[in-house]
Amino acid sequence: MELELVVLGHVSIDTIVFPDGRRVDMPGGAAAAVATSASLAGAKVGLVTKIGEDFPREWLEKLSQYVDIRGVQVLPGKTIHIWVIYRKDGSVESPVEMGVAENMGETPIPEEYLKAKIFYIAPIPPEEQLKAIERLEGKRISLDFNPTYYDYYRRKPELVRELVSRSWIIFPNEREAKLITGLNDVRKSAEELYSWGTELVVITRGERGVLIYDGDFHEFPALPVEGEIDPTGAGDAFAGGFLAGLVKGKRLDDCVKLGLTRAKKVLKKNGSWSISV
Repeated sequence: MELELVVLGHVSIDTIVFPDGRRVDMPGGAAAAVATSASLAGAKVGLVTKIGEDFPREWLEKLSQYVDIRGVQVLPGKTIHIWVIYRKDGSVESPVEMGVAENMGETPIPEEYLKAKIFYIAPIPPEEQLKAIERLEGKRISLDFNPTYYDYYRRKPELVRELVSRSWIIFPNEREAKLITGLNDVRKSAEELYSWGTELVVITRGERGVLIYDGDFHEFPALPVEGEIDPTGAGDAFAGGFLAGLVKGKRLDDCVKLGLTRAKKVLKKNGSWSISV
């Protein structure tokens, strides 16, 4: 199978702990969330990641039904484990056990993956994103961000600027766009990011939809969602659907529609993956 999109980043085990002590384990990780969304939107997707021997076999088998997993390394040790602990006082703790997920930017990329049209680098430490970009010199790079690394973005603005300048598309949310640029206006933030050298700035804004800047502004409203929602992974699902449209040669507005449709579906299910396990 000739791949169209390659996704590099974390695949995790997520544990939600509720105030009454109940625990729910579910598959997570932005890379798998984007990859499964893109696959369901019609793209041929390859996944590059590292997991431990503790990663449930049934999760990996289900993933393999939608995504090419030749780029998934199963290593001795533990998979990155992300905890979301809700305390009775209303506070939330989110400790992370990295396991085998260190140095993600150095993860081997199968030779047969290198003909893909777009390479998406999920949120990992900026230094690791740069390693991946340097290994993919000359390829079309799509880059994403995450609140986990907000301190990095503040402390290493020049590194973030380099990442943006070497990416074809970037997917910050509104808060990230403002944080990275130091500007309080989302439109000015989009223009600033574009001036650094990227060709397409795609800013997700939750209920306010999507703002895109490619030298001109394009605004799209969010799709209405009724009932209870789980926002986990909605941005990743949008990115996956959007990129699936791009690799298929669709127009910008059709790519956005695909992304918003995938995001809406994830909002109505538990967890970040677009598939159920």
